[in-house]
Amino acid sequence: MQQQLQERGGKTALLVIDVQNAVVEDGFDSQAVVERIGKVVDAARAAETPVIYVQHQDEWMTPGTEGWHIRPEVAPVVGEPIVAKCYPDSFVETTLDETLSALGVGHLIVAGAQSDACIRATSHRALSEGYDVTLISDAHTTSEREFNGVTITAEQNVAQVNAAAPWILYPSTTSALVTHDEVIAGFGQS
Repeated sequence: MQQQLQERGGKTALLVIDVQNAVVEDGFDSQAVVERIGKVVDAARAAETPVIYVQHQDEWMTPGTEGWHIRPEVAPVVGEPIVAKCYPDSFVETTLDETLSALGVGHLIVAGAQSDACIRATSHRALSEGYDVTLISDAHTTSEREFNGVTITAEQNVAQVNAAAPWILYPSTTSALVTHDEVIAGFGQS
């Protein structure tokens, strides 16, 4: 695993997952979350940190439809990679790993949606693949869920993902939880 990290390089990238119209429209605190992600994207660009987008597509979100589009507040600029995916784990049957390798990335700062699905699955997979992961605690969102007659609020889902994030560990990797302000301050120091 350590050799795998050395081969990856030590670069940091911001990974913006599924900040699409249909995904975030009814998410917890979604407008504020999208605004915070936009601020982090701007800071990453100013620090010349790569920004990589993941965009979900399936029968629910067909490419080209209004719901499929990335929110304009965080939209990619020319040259920023957009990885298309069909599963919650952004590494499954995508070009994400190749994109990260080509950029020499070994550390991912993660933001986006849905906290309890794509954010969690992608973060866990990244750690298991040898990437260090930092989750931005106030820059991801999700919707309310129901299971066996129990309603889990979106706020509870976000809190659970945040509570678990620092404890998901794999050999030779780090997992951290920070606020968007801390990420922005960190970019200012690079």
